[in-house]
Amino acid sequence: MENLQASELTAQAAQLYQQAKGLLLEGGAENIAKAEAMITDAKATARRAAMLSDIEAVAREQKGAAQPARTPGGRRAFDSMADFATAVYNTKRRMQPDPRLVPASRAIKDDGADPGGEGWIESKTLAENVGADGGFLVPEEFLPQLFMLSAFGQHVRERALVLPMRHRQLTVPYLDQSGTAVGKSNLYGGVQMSWTEEAAEKSEAQPKFRQMSLVAHKLAAVTYASDELLEDSAIELEALLVRLFASAISNEHDWAFINGTGAGQPLGVVTATGALGPTITVAPAVAGSISIADIFNMLTAFTGQNPVWLAHQSTMPEILGLAGPATNASYVWIANARDAAPVTLMGFPVYFTENCPTLGEPGSLILADWSKYVIGERKATTIDASNDYRFAYDVTTWRAVSRIDGRPWLAAPLTLRDGVTEVSPFVILGGQSGS
Repeated sequence: MENLQASELTAQAAQLYQQAKGLLLEGGAENIAKAEAMITDAKATARRAAMLSDIEAVAREQKGAAQPARTPGGRRAFDSMADFATAVYNTKRRMQPDPRLVPASRAIKDDGADPGGEGWIESKTLAENVGADGGFLVPEEFLPQLFMLSAFGQHVRERALVLPMRHRQLTVPYLDQSGTAVGKSNLYGGVQMSWTEEAAEKSEAQPKFRQMSLVAHKLAAVTYASDELLEDSAIELEALLVRLFASAISNEHDWAFINGTGAGQPLGVVTATGALGPTITVAPAVAGSISIADIFNMLTAFTGQNPVWLAHQSTMPEILGLAGPATNASYVWIANARDAAPVTLMGFPVYFTENCPTLGEPGSLILADWSKYVIGERKATTIDASNDYRFAYDVTTWRAVSRIDGRPWLAAPLTLRDGVTEVSPFVILGGQSGS
């Protein structure tokens, strides 16, 4: 066998691969067959080179070691082929440990001693889950987008009568329709017609008037942000604060238009009952629940155009389960549990909002024509920023202010001709005690 070095065999294999590549590029069946034969020879030559490389490595390892027996040429003599194979195996084992046999946290001793023996060298695998082992090299990723739930929506202002206020107080006149005459319509504020004969004396009829006052109440909020945060935040903080303030004020307005006490804030329709306003309360048939009879009674007490239902989320199970009277007990709001729930009740839109009282409280369900609700706006929502207040601290102050009032413009429910039946643009379902 020709006495070649491993490097020479590797060069021969590379030359064969190059020649085969040239034949493949030329194409043709004959060239392809020759190229395949050259590739086979190249693979065999490469294997011989690898084996010879291992033997040469063993020779280099053993060359400087003191051995009891040497050949005339100065090389180590092996007693048998088995000794030679063992030497090759131990050398390769030291150079390339088998990861299936050697623990990842240990390295084999240079002399091939058994694991755990003296002379073992401790080692570790780099990993990103431990900071010191490489985790500090792995950067974190930040998403410059703030997740938040969308608002329930504001349902009053867009339907109400909004009047601009140029001063703190605005006085609004309106027709007094609170009469209780029997046999005559009270809708026209005292103007009552009478049937008469020719040339007979006419009955006197004249309208009556009232007035209401809107007083601008202030709703405000303030927050502070360091200049460094404004400069360095990945999220545009100024735009975020403006959006949050505007949405929060609008939502608080909606709450006040529904629940406000009228003292230092708007008068809400839930509060505007009895002597305070025109809202009619319908006692539920069963306290703490909603039945189809309650819906009928609320419709009976209502008068107005383009009404909407407002309901708290907790009323949804009751509304979803609305069933007909005992003589026709089928579901009346949902036809089945497969299709989407409808968005109307008795033809009027239904909106669920957090701003209504919860089920069992007065106002958990409201039927209202909000065009009969007046909002006076002295100052629209303004959001300002200033760094003067805490200039020495490098802090910017953010302030949101709104000046507004609102109330139903009717003083009381409207009494029909029978002198008993009352109707109103604002009807609410009563609470646990029927109040």
